[in-house]
Amino acid sequence: MGKICKIQYNRETFYANVGDILLDGAINSGVDLPHDCRSGICGSCKVTVVDGKLFGGMEGDMAHACQARVVSDLKIITEPVPDTVTMNCEVGDLVRLAPDVVGVTLEMPKPLRFFPGQYAKVQYRGFPTRCYSPTYPMVGAPDSHLLYLHIRILKDGLVSSALGRDIQVGHRVKLTAPLGTAFFRQKHRGRMILVASGTGFAPMWAIAVAAITENPKREIVFIVVSRTLQSFYMHQALCRLARFPNVKIIPIVSEPQNVSPAIRSGRPTEHMPELTPNDIVYTCGAPAMTEAIAKMSRAAGAKCHCDPFVSSAQPSETSGGLMDRLVGWLDSQRGRPAMFQPAE
Repeated sequence: MGKICKIQYNRETFYANVGDILLDGAINSGVDLPHDCRSGICGSCKVTVVDGKLFGGMEGDMAHACQARVVSDLKIITEPVPDTVTMNCEVGDLVRLAPDVVGVTLEMPKPLRFFPGQYAKVQYRGFPTRCYSPTYPMVGAPDSHLLYLHIRILKDGLVSSALGRDIQVGHRVKLTAPLGTAFFRQKHRGRMILVASGTGFAPMWAIAVAAITENPKREIVFIVVSRTLQSFYMHQALCRLARFPNVKIIPIVSEPQNVSPAIRSGRPTEHMPELTPNDIVYTCGAPAMTEAIAKMSRAAGAKCHCDPFVSSAQPSETSGGLMDRLVGWLDSQRGRPAMFQPAE
């Protein structure tokens, strides 16, 4: 018979055999350890290892419980997060933010408590479930009964391609949230680096607002990546953020452009500041990008929280019109800080 290991999880204790997957050991013992995808991607089952050893699934002192195997007695902890709930909602609004991005607003029967950076499972009636990260409005203040999503349109996407066609205002939606551990950590005294590609901007924008609301003098470097100028839909949000004195924004567009030298090209890793152990990094977007940023963070001893991805722009504006505002503040503008209303 194999060795049995004692596992202390927050204030609970359970037992597992050497070689067992940590998550399976918890579930078999009737312990509710948060989880979702069971493939080491979503991060919902991440735990901090205080004492003991695990094999596999490790990221520094954190482990994916769905991937890590028990090899000794353990003491693990998780940070307290809002309870996951399921509710019936409906689509309240659909707005084209860019040629390949739609802003979807869900009307909820009651406010949803979540931490900026967490994500939700969304199932439009008659369609498969998809995961999206709620965000903060790019223009104006939030409504506690509304949930704001940015969704990239994929040509062959079963769900995204139906937005505005089969999925319209009033469509019924099943919402399960919040999920994930790549959320904003309060009271961090060091610099914050945010790295977003595509609609990974949504959770990074929510984190940026929470960080500035907590401390308007916070030092933030925000790297935002888009494939094309037309897809750079987040200019209005960035204009709000850029007015704070210690915020540096680095826009990157993959396609060649001659709008302004302030808009950079290349990979986000090429424009990362030199990291220190006092920094905290948040990143969301393409898996290759988030993995590269996480690797850089670990090498520098900086904490990194990441989620890989497996006010609204006016549809009539051209890419040049969109970029005029962006280039204006990138080249010169530093104004009085705009006020953000804290999220519910």
